[in-house]
Amino acid sequence: MRTIDPLMLAALQASVVVPAFLASLQFKSGPQYIWSGVGPLVYNSNTYLGVGSLGGVGTISEGTEVQAAGTALTLSGIDPALYSACLTDIQLGAPAQVWFACLNSGQIIGTPYLLFSGQVDKPHITTGANTITVSLALENRLANLQRASARLWTAADQNMEYPTDSAFNWVEILNDISLNWGS
Repeated sequence: MRTIDPLMLAALQASVVVPAFLASLQFKSGPQYIWSGVGPLVYNSNTYLGVGSLGGVGTISEGTEVQAAGTALTLSGIDPALYSACLTDIQLGAPAQVWFACLNSGQIIGTPYLLFSGQVDKPHITTGANTITVSLALENRLANLQRASARLWTAADQNMEYPTDSAFNWVEILNDISLNWGS
């Protein structure tokens, strides 16, 4: 079971709650930090860019079952001239985190609650008349367990990562050996 920072818990129990979502995404050009409000917000020595009503966070579910639940982050109002930059800068499999925070006078109260930690999956880009909308699917790392490995049990594949390892040199020979097992 995860715990919530006592200061944040008190803020959630107050008569007025000012919620915020923070997201950290890794792109090919470097990390990007965004949040659901307007203007800059500093957390953990990083400055988060406010996207306001242009951004959206999909449903984030958590349960007692071991499952690979994902979510999506959406950013709309992007200039169509940035379409190709959006496609080339997205790095599949890059780390992504989403936090929930409470604010007071524009400052984060306590420690934000980590809602989601996973990796960037497929982007979905919708082109409108004057803007484009980018929706990034975020996958839980457990989703990797459902994918087939592209690695092979061969000497050539092993030598790509460990050039001096000769353990797999005998694997291919085993295909042609007939062994009598038992009596």
